[in-house]
Amino acid sequence: MNEIEILTKGSPDEKNELLMNLIGTELTSSLFETIANLIADEDKGIRNSATMLMLSNPNPELPEYIVKFIASDDISMRNLAGEILIKLGSLSVATLIQFDHKNNDDIIKFIVDILGLIREPEASLYIMSILSSSENDNVILACIEAFGNIRYEGALDILMLFYDRNELFKPTIVEALGKIGSKAALEFLVSRYSNEDELTQYSILESLGLIGDIETYFFLLEQVIDISGTLVFPLITSIAILRERFNLDIPFDNRMKNLLIYTITEGTPEHKKSAFSLIDSFDEKEILLASLNLLGENNELDDMIRRKIFKNAEYLYREFGKIINSNPQNLSQILNLFLSTINYVRDFQISVNTSMLDIKNMIHAVSGLLSHHEEEVRKCAMEILFNIDAQSAMMFIDTMLNDENIWNRLRLLEILEGLEGDEYDSAYQKLALDPDEMVQERAQYLVNLKFNQQSINPN
Repeated sequence: MNEIEILTKGSPDEKNELLMNLIGTELTSSLFETIANLIADEDKGIRNSATMLMLSNPNPELPEYIVKFIASDDISMRNLAGEILIKLGSLSVATLIQFDHKNNDDIIKFIVDILGLIREPEASLYIMSILSSSENDNVILACIEAFGNIRYEGALDILMLFYDRNELFKPTIVEALGKIGSKAALEFLVSRYSNEDELTQYSILESLGLIGDIETYFFLLEQVIDISGTLVFPLITSIAILRERFNLDIPFDNRMKNLLIYTITEGTPEHKKSAFSLIDSFDEKEILLASLNLLGENNELDDMIRRKIFKNAEYLYREFGKIINSNPQNLSQILNLFLSTINYVRDFQISVNTSMLDIKNMIHAVSGLLSHHEEEVRKCAMEILFNIDAQSAMMFIDTMLNDENIWNRLRLLEILEGLEGDEYDSAYQKLALDPDEMVQERAQYLVNLKFNQQSINPN
């Protein structure tokens, strides 16, 4: 069989093998068309192989072979065709515009969606013609969204005209205006804000962060007084964006503090990051403590919190006992942060003023965690105790020696190995009798090593 016969009549294994072998080779038009038809194959592996081969050989004729599948009743086939056309980018635009959609609104919407995601300006006039003639709300919404994705400034007037045509259109129009951006769009959104429902106001607040100027920043600050609920989140995010863009100061009062705490507590990870970025403008301890509850939610947010805590290590030391005693759900993350803070303070020789009462409170709070049900909590508690005061940590050595987790006992050995003093000998000797062979061997090695050193240096 020749290549086309294999791709049309061969077994799945034969088809897949040939498709893999064709990668990197020059393909004829007829072979390309045959490969394109494989996106309708029943075998998912063959569909994937055919797609990979086509995208690795972007042929100008390929969109013509693929576009017919966007009218398929099979959703998976239609979506795969759409993905391929989007990845082909500008090569697909003319073919999509010329495709005979037979006035089917579902197909028209799909075409407009694809053109919007391709983001080629040359599709704008075609989309405008669809918007001007369609009576279907879903098609109109697709056109509005596409204009925003393309950033087509020529659509500003008609978008503002459509704004009052249907309440359904408003949030999408607001989002599109925010993406396109212009002085006219900015003024339009600000003028409409106070009279809109909450959903549209939410979209307007988000867009103002994208296209706002210094005047917009102060407009947003005016909203701080009365705003509530979920509208707080886009407000804080847009204030953070504009503050950074224009290097502006953020006024700090109880109202702003409460909005930041609310966002940090209730917002999405992105909103929380925006709120926390504003904390860098001032040192507000109450917000700092609230932020500790976010540890473990998002790596980027964790880094932001860590940097802020490092700058306020003294405050964390003073409050640490209270934090632990509040039994936070993310206890292990907070302990790890505190341990990192201790190491940071030591490594960079940062002066931290702590009273004996602060240290006593820390030791009391952490020692109570040595029997915690989570092994990571127990390990962190052990390390923190030795970092705070090694001699005080030895008061709880029996609890550590009996930790049920072998890795925690091995970690204890590592900690003891780095300490100088005869008071640690008994711990070595007890670990040398540990029920686990690996712990025994390591502990016995350290006991023998210390004995040999004492024999060489008896004084």
